[in-house]
Amino acid sequence: MRHFAALLLMLSVASTGCLTARAVNEAEAHKKLGLAYIHERNDPAAIGELRMSVKKNRWDEEAWQLLGLAYFSYDRHAEAESSFFRALKINPKFAQVQVNLGSLYLETGRYDDAVAILEEAVDNAEYREPARARHNLAFALYSQGELGKARDLYVSVLRNFPQFCPGLHGLGMVDEAEGMLNDALGRYRSALDCDPRDLKVRLSLGQIQARLDLVASACENLATVKNADPYGDLRTEAEDLLSRLDCDAVSRL
Repeated sequence: MRHFAALLLMLSVASTGCLTARAVNEAEAHKKLGLAYIHERNDPAAIGELRMSVKKNRWDEEAWQLLGLAYFSYDRHAEAESSFFRALKINPKFAQVQVNLGSLYLETGRYDDAVAILEEAVDNAEYREPARARHNLAFALYSQGELGKARDLYVSVLRNFPQFCPGLHGLGMVDEAEGMLNDALGRYRSALDCDPRDLKVRLSLGQIQARLDLVASACENLATVKNADPYGDLRTEAEDLLSRLDCDAVSRL
């Protein structure tokens, strides 16, 4: 039995790849530099450093998580998912990875997968931003057409975190999907008051104003989005609606 136990110990040590203190320190240095590149939005450099980090210490769940974020930011979604999976294999309860993986699934339209992983995140007591996890789950449910469940989650978020601005926007989207346009208008206005820099909210406000024939206000908000997001998808949506509104006629009044 002792020989068997000793053999297991040897195999366990071998499976770590003989990780040395030097390797750990070098991996940590690469990880810190990779994180700095993430903050600078230099995704290729971040990916290079973080790949070196996990090569030297493949047991560092945080390095895998950061590598997943860098790949995600660089639109390399398959590699991002694989990196997040590696982090979760090391620590299945890594709440931040659960939320980030859920965000990846939302970005790529995999709403069933998003709901499954975000439900785990919502129930994970270790996550320090419960409002964000619940909000993301609510958006996944909204995207599936589960409007009642989405509404309940958004309401629960705002009940506990009344100044969580994305929750106001989300609740407005549910109102709009259910045909309650005036309620949606009020929610979007509140969301924009909460965070005037949020162009997605301003776009939603301009769109609902157009639907309610509040053309002058719609033109103003949509033009703001168009000018503030010159190379993004929001500009395209704003331009498309502006082309169908008679903003010039309104401005002459």
